[in-house]
Amino acid sequence: MIMLSQLFNPEHLLSTYGYIGVFVVVFLESGVFFALPGDSLLFTAGLLATGVGFNLYFLIPLIFVATFLGGIGGYYIGVYLDTLRRYAFFRKILKEEYLETAHQFFEKHGKWAIILSRFVPVVRTFAPVTSGVARMNKSLYIRYSLIGSLLWSTIITLAGFFLGRAFPQIKDYLSYFIIGIIFVSILPGIIAWIRKRRRG
Repeated sequence: MIMLSQLFNPEHLLSTYGYIGVFVVVFLESGVFFALPGDSLLFTAGLLATGVGFNLYFLIPLIFVATFLGGIGGYYIGVYLDTLRRYAFFRKILKEEYLETAHQFFEKHGKWAIILSRFVPVVRTFAPVTSGVARMNKSLYIRYSLIGSLLWSTIITLAGFFLGRAFPQIKDYLSYFIIGIIFVSILPGIIAWIRKRRRG
């Protein structure tokens, strides 16, 4: 059984649970639970695919499917949000501030927000929920979600793969790269927060 604390450690998750761990975390992080490794997990998995750890041709489709299904799950959570908020678990993770952040992202980027949100932590999780709350046309959501899921699963994983091939010694400093990826991932959110404070 995957312990909650282990879900936050990409190296441990990948080495212990392999493909199953990747699928579970990516699925949850793509529309249900934001406090999980996303970009760092994909990058690390791609990096390990340069050795004997993972098969890249299986890994990317697996991530794509998990991402897309997680987004669909998030969409339906949004559709049935009022009902789900009766349960304590969903009240804790579906906070108004997260939904508002995703909503503002939609307002700024329009329909393309479905694609762009895949590359922004927290927004990536709550954009599908916000789409469901707004009752966005399902076929339109699916179309953009397919594109976003494909781009995110491919670009981030291949970035780790090709960097690992070009610099094999990078694996010895993996923890530093993971910290760097996390920082770069949340940097847009930090900038947005600073701008909001200044306007306030």
